[in-house]
Amino acid sequence: MNAIFKREFLSFFRSMTGYIFVGLNLVVFGLYFSVYNLYQGIPTISYALNGMSFIFLITVPVITMRVFAAERRDKVDQLTLTSPVSVGRIVLGKYAALACCYFCVIAVMAVSPLVLRLFGKVSLRENYTALLGMLLYGLALLAIGLFASSLSGNLIVSAVVSFLLIFAGYISQSFASTFSLTGPLAKVFKWYDFITPLSDFLSGSLSLRHVVYFLSVIMVCLVLTTQIILKRRYNVSRKQLSLSAFSFVTLVAVAAVAVLGNFAMAKVPAKAAVFDMTAEKYYTLNDKSKKLLKSLDKDVTIYCMAKESSLTYDYEITLKKTLEQYQAASDHIKVKYVDPDKNPTFASRYTSEDLSTGSLIVVSGKRSKVIPVDDLYKSSVDYTTYSQKISGYDIEGQVSGAIYYLDAKDLSRIYLLSGHGEPELDATFKRALEKINAETADLNLLKNDKIPSDASAVLIFGPQSDLSDDDVKKLESYVSGGGRVFVALDVMKNSSLTNLRKFLKDQGIATTDGAIAETDENYYYQSPYLLLPEVKSTKATSDVTGTLQVIIPYSVGLSKTGDKGFKYMNLAVTGKKAIAKNSQSSDDLTAAVSDSQAKIKKEGNDTQGRYSLGLISKKGKGWVAAFGSAYAFTDSMNQVVSGRNETLFSDVFSYILPEESGKSLNIPAKSISQETLTVSAKVIKVYGFFFGIFIPVLLIACGIVVVVYRKRR
Repeated sequence: MNAIFKREFLSFFRSMTGYIFVGLNLVVFGLYFSVYNLYQGIPTISYALNGMSFIFLITVPVITMRVFAAERRDKVDQLTLTSPVSVGRIVLGKYAALACCYFCVIAVMAVSPLVLRLFGKVSLRENYTALLGMLLYGLALLAIGLFASSLSGNLIVSAVVSFLLIFAGYISQSFASTFSLTGPLAKVFKWYDFITPLSDFLSGSLSLRHVVYFLSVIMVCLVLTTQIILKRRYNVSRKQLSLSAFSFVTLVAVAAVAVLGNFAMAKVPAKAAVFDMTAEKYYTLNDKSKKLLKSLDKDVTIYCMAKESSLTYDYEITLKKTLEQYQAASDHIKVKYVDPDKNPTFASRYTSEDLSTGSLIVVSGKRSKVIPVDDLYKSSVDYTTYSQKISGYDIEGQVSGAIYYLDAKDLSRIYLLSGHGEPELDATFKRALEKINAETADLNLLKNDKIPSDASAVLIFGPQSDLSDDDVKKLESYVSGGGRVFVALDVMKNSSLTNLRKFLKDQGIATTDGAIAETDENYYYQSPYLLLPEVKSTKATSDVTGTLQVIIPYSVGLSKTGDKGFKYMNLAVTGKKAIAKNSQSSDDLTAAVSDSQAKIKKEGNDTQGRYSLGLISKKGKGWVAAFGSAYAFTDSMNQVVSGRNETLFSDVFSYILPEESGKSLNIPAKSISQETLTVSAKVIKVYGFFFGIFIPVLLIACGIVVVVYRKRR
């Protein structure tokens, strides 16, 4: 076997075949690596690997078509057929030579993540998981090419058969999905699908199921090749060999082992067979979700309104993997896929809405909760194309919230104060309250003698006119009795809200007259009035702690009054040299905001220092949470920071809601916006040239030199 391996491996590099195989694979990888990783600064090579996967349709037939077919064409296979070495060893030796050629390609690719680490934060675990998938994918295709080479003595026929077999595995998933294949034919296409397993590796999921699948493909192809050669050896050496040399039983046994092995792996729980290797843990459930599922004692069914095989985009694959994690985490959770084409009336049992593909319906007993597909993903505007793009996954937050909702006996009830020109709360933030199992209702104090007794909290959101003395008395009575109030101010109207500001002061929170402007560039975005505060590490802000996490635009400054009896929690603060523009009118502020180049300086009544932009005060059982800006809790500002303002909003509400008002659960969305690498134009040229041109050209040049030298000898 060693002799066969050495002879075969050297033969690849004594001709142009090996050099073309290695060089062509690397030149395509180098081009994608330069574009995605160096030019665009993407910190994972999975994009480059996915882009180059098609090149195997060409390179694998090129290197495998000669292995057996050339020997048969040149009539030198008689030595193989009559050799005392077993056919299995011959096949393994030749396959090992092919694998070593491919290892040369993988070895060069393996250097690229280390190169990327020079320019920023790179997850080696995620990158090398993707590379492992590409290794197994390539080895499986080489086994298929080797099998195709054993079928004929014609090189063209071998290459075409190899191409067709690989192409079938390349398009099988999309073909079955496009034509909505069902029944046995659909299962055949599903079994012979190379791209879905590869995509899982590229997305950072290390699946032992897919490892077994690729290994079983390799095993079946090598056994088929061995049996074909055995049959030909039997025909050549009929007198020495018995009919048992070519065994149909062997083929059936190997196929059975492959099928049973894959079937057994499919039954292994996801937590033991699939490992999340992504840096952001996209497919791993939060500790809050695990605790919830561990304590769950009710049966819950999650219906996904889609045909499972049709969910092929990256975000849809993430949805499937997340649902798989739920099912694996609890015996009480069942996931079922409902094809709307086959069962168009199913959703009408639970909702009158027209649900889009991928929407979820979570059901427990007679209670249910519908999660539209748009709520499962966070989106932001891509200003290069001016189109919406997915920027985060809120699958876990929505599903765990729905399970919590179905398990809760009582729901929180939040009243939105009205009657003072309050703007309507954007849909994103209303859904954030629903996510923590809070119902909302309007509250006009002019029509109510007091705050309703079932109020878990009152939200005062950007009133445009002042509260009456009677309104303030009702709020004070509510807070003194243990009530919770959340206030978000509008800086444009702040100076005229005398009673509301007095209410806040009586609750231990003082406000500035004017807007806060930053003088430190590290604390603002584009304009000194678009504040990027430091979010303090507290129980109410644990998901967004740090700088550059949230944006609080056009904000009033807050501070502690220092009155006795109050306990405070500082949520977000400005830099040390922020200026409260107390001498600035609302018209002046509007003009200043439009001039991003305006220099900020202290004038007249202005004061300078560090201000709170979010502050919680507590006295007795009453709580007041105040934010200097209602604009922070709008869809437009929320998208600037990929949904983190919404996380802050729901985190604070989850914290201040009284425990007796019912269960609440808040799990933040997982951002998919990666930290891009900073690569200079010079470095892009150097490394792009090295990976995309220098190495491949050097290899092909070496091949030409070797071939010319051997011909002249």
